[in-house]
Amino acid sequence: MNFVIRLTAIVLALAYANAPGRADPSPAINPTIRVASWNISDDAFVAEPQEFQSLLRWADADVVLLDEVSPSADTDRLITVLDKLHADSDETWHLNVGASGGRQRGVIASLDGQETLPEFSSVVPYPEVERREILKRMSEEARSNPGWSMDGGIPVNGAVILTGGGRLLVVVADLQCCGDGPNSWQEYRRRVEAREIRRLIRQILERTQVDGVVFAGDFNMVTSTFPMTILAGPYPLPHAGLIPAELYHPDGSATWTWDGRKTPFPSNTLDYQFYGPQGLTMRSGVILDTEGLTSETRRSFGLEDSTSSRTGRHRPLVAEYVWN
Repeated sequence: MNFVIRLTAIVLALAYANAPGRADPSPAINPTIRVASWNISDDAFVAEPQEFQSLLRWADADVVLLDEVSPSADTDRLITVLDKLHADSDETWHLNVGASGGRQRGVIASLDGQETLPEFSSVVPYPEVERREILKRMSEEARSNPGWSMDGGIPVNGAVILTGGGRLLVVVADLQCCGDGPNSWQEYRRRVEAREIRRLIRQILERTQVDGVVFAGDFNMVTSTFPMTILAGPYPLPHAGLIPAELYHPDGSATWTWDGRKTPFPSNTLDYQFYGPQGLTMRSGVILDTEGLTSETRRSFGLEDSTSSRTGRHRPLVAEYVWN
């Protein structure tokens, strides 16, 4: 990355992280869309509702994409927490709770209305041939682990959000975790999931008109980047392909999204937002981490130095887009 691009990214990250809210756009600028995505690893909105709410107040998002939500999580509590973000207005949040993924559901929340998609309205099964191959590669112990069952389908959800005068396709997913090498069954399963998700996105883009695409989630790329390459496209024109949003911590340099401190594993960049540059331009963004904030910023949003660590090991991502 050349110096100018790097410096610009750092300036944007710092400005975004410490600003009390979004900048008022000029009338000549297209409406902005703020997308927050977060692997909450179960039900942080129930276990830590105040911290969860404070982080989302900082994010000031129009769209919230959550992955790895437990099917037993009380999503009514999520609506309660979200509605409190705008208690002084009549705005209400729309919620789409995914059916696929077993113990790892995808949830889409938005201030603007949504259109459900038949591709994601029920369990998204693994293709039968690939399912048999995955089981063949797994050890007996892995096959008997309920956490790795494929019965609940691929952890993915999607919807079209009617926002800013356009139709935004959003997809959230949580690819298979772990693996000890590029030939592991986990890596093979990630690639199967990525191919099937790409197929469904292509199917949606071929049958209905959308103006932009955002794909977010936990890619779990611990052994190769190939699943990311699969998900990037190609897609039907005019969308063609997706690119990753370039996001940093408030310090303007760190990019990890999973906190590996106090574990045997290093901190790593596992979570991403991808978007279609044909329909959207990313204006700014940040990886939300309270440790890198000034005390003044933390006070203004009701945050503490330890807020991020109390809500899980994954850090939320926020990107602000404008329509092209």
